[in-house]
Amino acid sequence: MKPALLQGMIVAALLAATPSAHALFGDDEARRAILELRGRVQQHQDESDQRLAKIEAQLTEAMERLEQSSRLQLDNQAQFEQLRQEIAKLRGQLEVQAHEVSTIRRQLGEQLATVDNRIKRSDPVGVEIDGRAANVDPEEKRSFEAALAQFRSGDFKNALGSFRQFQEQFPDSHYAPASWFWIGSSQFALKDYKGAIGSHETLVAKFPDNSRVPDALLNIGYAQAESGDRNAARQTLQSLIERYPQSPAAQLARDRLASLPPTAKN
Repeated sequence: MKPALLQGMIVAALLAATPSAHALFGDDEARRAILELRGRVQQHQDESDQRLAKIEAQLTEAMERLEQSSRLQLDNQAQFEQLRQEIAKLRGQLEVQAHEVSTIRRQLGEQLATVDNRIKRSDPVGVEIDGRAANVDPEEKRSFEAALAQFRSGDFKNALGSFRQFQEQFPDSHYAPASWFWIGSSQFALKDYKGAIGSHETLVAKFPDNSRVPDALLNIGYAQAESGDRNAARQTLQSLIERYPQSPAAQLARDRLASLPPTAKN
């Protein structure tokens, strides 16, 4: 409400409330009353203006603070968004790095395992062959045992091929006497008696001190008998008994001699 209008309303109200003011007061008194009312109105107006000014100042200050807070909030939001994007980017990089590290570790593990297997494969292993200790290549051991497993399963044809391949791959092997024995045994099982005799004779000639010699002589005698050469069989079996009388093969030779038909006399 405007100050002039407010002042006029107050004066009118006073006049209306005192219709006989001229009868009660003189002109001077009336003037003083009006002046006093005007002073009060002015004082009230001034106080109102001061309060309004104070309120306006407070409002202005509050608006400024609100504006500053808004600006700060916007800045903070912008900084927060920027930080969020940077964090997301860093997380992505971290995930990539973690995946790369995991891949590298896996590859290194596989490489180490491969190298370790190669080392284990190349390192000699201790074995006992025909009652004697020896160091052999792991692959050599696996190859011989695989061929022997074929023989023991009754796969004599493939066993024969595997033992021959073994001899070609490991010509100086500690398993050489055993390989000749099992080659001859495979040939005997396949009824290749001539081949069996030749393989066992090779074992006896090349390795005369080997523990398999008595068994090789026994197999030679059996092969000779099966092929019809009973005279040769008797000679071989008798030689076995004379050279190795206490061996298990000698007892089997005696039994086989007893079962051989007598040779024809001229």
